[in-house]
Amino acid sequence: MRPTASTANKQSPSTIGIDDGPFTKQDAKAPLVAALLHGPHVQQVRSAWITVDGLDATDKALQLLKGWKRVPILLSGVTFAGFNLIDPRVLQKKFRVPVIIVVGSKPDNRAVKRALVKHFPDWKQRWKIISSLGPLRKVRTNPDEPPISYEAFGCSAREATVLLKASSNVSSTPEPIRVAGLLARGLFPQFGHFTDPTNPELS
Repeated sequence: MRPTASTANKQSPSTIGIDDGPFTKQDAKAPLVAALLHGPHVQQVRSAWITVDGLDATDKALQLLKGWKRVPILLSGVTFAGFNLIDPRVLQKKFRVPVIIVVGSKPDNRAVKRALVKHFPDWKQRWKIISSLGPLRKVRTNPDEPPISYEAFGCSAREATVLLKASSNVSSTPEPIRVAGLLARGLFPQFGHFTDPTNPELS
């Protein structure tokens, strides 16, 4: 079900942002945080542990989003905890809402592919997700900052642009992603002793 024009043009849309938290090469897990916002106001936050350079981020994201109201989902890129990938098409198909990947600048896909081939025996599975994303579009969400790049699934470019501009209240980064990132870094500054891979609901 695609969003209607009236839904996309709300001044204070409800949105979900997903971002990961800090980790090092020695860590097996990294935090993944999903933040549900209405306009600039945080309504609910959930977190999970994902495997560094694993392939469980899509399943963990599905678990975090289960039971939440169906609103647009904004992803901070497509790779999390190294090269752990969230497949936006899986989320869009499951929840039937717009899923928008937001990045600060266009990634170098040739360098990404070289890194995958070099370090991952299952590089073809990972590359299939990345290479299927298609060309990125640009939008200036804040007049005083450079534009951000994005790709949208389940909505038009116009609807995505309206949504991204409406949800960017503080900076060029949409507020749901900014909040999710802040919480991921703030709640998990010391990550080595967190070994419980369950999904604690924070609020």
